[in-house]
Amino acid sequence: MNDHFWPSIYPGLIVALLIGVATGGIVAIATGLVGGLAGSVGAYLLTTYLGLDESALSLAILLAGATGGGYLGTQAGSRLRKPRG
Repeated sequence: MNDHFWPSIYPGLIVALLIGVATGGIVAIATGLVGGLAGSVGAYLLTTYLGLDESALSLAILLAGATGGGYLGTQAGSRLRKPRG
């Protein structure tokens, strides 16, 4: 991993945090952050593999991965929080 790894992950964490806050609840925020982090890392690895490291397309892929991961994480968190019955 090169010097661009962590700076490329920060937007993913911010997007996932916003999705978690919009959904509500500490569990949704935490799982949204984990999902957003996973989506960001996956998007980073994809753009590195494709050779799109320093293009505007890599930022779009990163934000899409973070948004998708954050959304899936918050949905999982809200399902964990709901009582079953």
